[in-house]
This record gives sequence, C-alpha cells and structure tokens, in this order.
Amino acid sequence: MSPAPWALRAGEFILRRICRELPAREAEDCFAEWSAELPAIWADEELPRRRAAARVFAYCLGQRRTVQALAPLPGDDPDEMLRAAPLVGGALLLGLSTDAQGLAGDISAYTAELLVLIGLITLRPRRSKRDNDSGKSE
Repeated sequence: MSPAPWALRAGEFILRRICRELPAREAEDCFAEWSAELPAIWADEELPRRRAAARVFAYCLGQRRTVQALAPLPGDDPDEMLRAAPLVGGALLLGLSTDAQGLAGDISAYTAELLVLIGLITLRPRRSKRDNDSGKSE
C-alpha cells in the first residue's frame, strides 16, 4: 500500500492543529469529517497537482474560521482579571502623573510605561483549555 500524497498528509496535520482548540469530542468529529473531504479535493482530475494541493491547503486553513465559531467562549476567570491589574495600574498611574515635573514625574512615567508593557504581555491570547490532551499524539 502506497503512502498518502504529501498534500493530504500536510492537510491532515493542519486540521489536527486547528481542531486542538475544540473540546475533545467535538475535535474528533470535526477532524474525521473534514479529513474525509481531503481525498475528494485531491482527486479532482481537472486540476494540476499543484493546484489541487493549493485547494487542499485552502480548505484546511478555511476551517480555522469554523473552529473559531464552534469553540466555546471562555468564561469569566478571576485569574484573567488579575492579569489585567498591571495594565489598569499603569494606565491609572500614567493619567495621574502626566502633569508632574522633574524626577518624580519621570520615574512615575517610566513606571507607568513598564506596567502597561507588563499588562500587555500578560494579556496576550492564550490557548484554550481543553477537556483533555486531545492534541497530543499517542
């Protein structure tokens, strides 16, 4: 039995990575459904191989939008609100210290900028929490 074409293997890899954002059960179902479409796209006789490969990749990457619509919205997490504290503190300090002059004004401005930077770094998007480690290979 010959191995699957490179475009199908790469497409399945992309779909697995995309499905990791879904809950485990939903990820399995979506991956099975979407990966079943790949051979049909690849087998289109009217397309040259490069174009068929491009269509496989476009289909896989297009499922990203579907996953974003299917992924559950994160709930209010107190840890997430706590991570926003440096950003709020920096903005507040920056607002209060804009009129201060001299060394005290410079120190408070630099401190505010540092707090805002820390707040932006800590609030960067994180991976969604999954029910289990469905993205890991067994």
